[in-house]
Amino acid sequence: MKKIHAAICAILLITGASAQERQSRNIFERLIWDEKMLNVMLDTRTDFQVDVQDGDVTNSSFQAQTVKFWFVGEIIPGVRYRLRHRLNKPQSALPREGYSAATDQMWIALDAGKNWTFTVGKQSVQFGTFEYDYNPADIYTGTMCFNDLDAYKVGVNVAYKIAGQTLNLQIINSDATQFASDEYAKKALAGLFLWEGHLFDGLLGTRWGYGAFQHDKKKLLSWITAGTQLNIGKFTAELDYYFGNRYMDYGDVTGNTDLGIRYVQDQSLGLNLKYDFGKVKPFIKGVWNQRHDNDFGNNAYENSGIQAVVEYYPFTNQHIKDLRFHAMYAYQNTDFQGNFSGLSSQDTQTVLVGMRWLFKVK
Repeated sequence: MKKIHAAICAILLITGASAQERQSRNIFERLIWDEKMLNVMLDTRTDFQVDVQDGDVTNSSFQAQTVKFWFVGEIIPGVRYRLRHRLNKPQSALPREGYSAATDQMWIALDAGKNWTFTVGKQSVQFGTFEYDYNPADIYTGTMCFNDLDAYKVGVNVAYKIAGQTLNLQIINSDATQFASDEYAKKALAGLFLWEGHLFDGLLGTRWGYGAFQHDKKKLLSWITAGTQLNIGKFTAELDYYFGNRYMDYGDVTGNTDLGIRYVQDQSLGLNLKYDFGKVKPFIKGVWNQRHDNDFGNNAYENSGIQAVVEYYPFTNQHIKDLRFHAMYAYQNTDFQGNFSGLSSQDTQTVLVGMRWLFKVK
């Protein structure tokens, strides 16, 4: 009798294991072949860039601006995920978060009804402005604030959709040196609010945000980031503004390697004018930046610049429609002020030509 019971148990175990294996295989096969569940993309951009400062060539080289993989999909209706990982950044894990510094995003989003969405994991920090919302591969010369704000952190975002508007409330880690003190870095958090608006049947768009970042248990650093977009036919204009306080070492700009980290108030303004001719998409972008040194009590410097870009998309085939060629010329002037007023102003010019390809691998 004991032998019969043992045989029955063995058969049940084998049957259960076989069923579990088939179920796992079915899920894996669905994940591999179902277009909704898994999309794999390779995002790459390579440029030849020449930089000229005050008449002297300081750089002339080919550069891999972007090399990253995307994994995106919807497991079941209302459950989505995204993993975006760079291959041209250090792969070491960040001490507090555990994610690699090269992993921009790794999140899962859960819809709760038609209006609510909860996103958990490493995600874009919910700053406003349209410049900030672009894929970095589509930015040629960004504003000062865009270039060095801490853009990806681990946290949770709650989004509420109503009447074509999306209201976001986000809580994230805030351990970047520009925000958190060394003593408080393992405890610092940040709270951000973002209104993504769509008004007058798409004529106006908004990305208006506010963020408060813990520096220590008594001090918060505030940031206002606001972008407004105007759409008229194939013409688009975007006006972006950043304003906030943080801690930065700008010795590389002033040529003072002993400057150290300073408490600064930064502002950036950008105006982007675009027109879509179909395969050809030109735009002109003007920027203005100001850095005020709160410790010195005066402005350290201001710079302003303009760039002209032409993008060309020659293909219509769905597999290579996102392959583009581009060319850019940019000019920027830096005027030193306050404690650095004795420095001569700097004129910088940049010319680049290159190719960007967002390729769907699967």
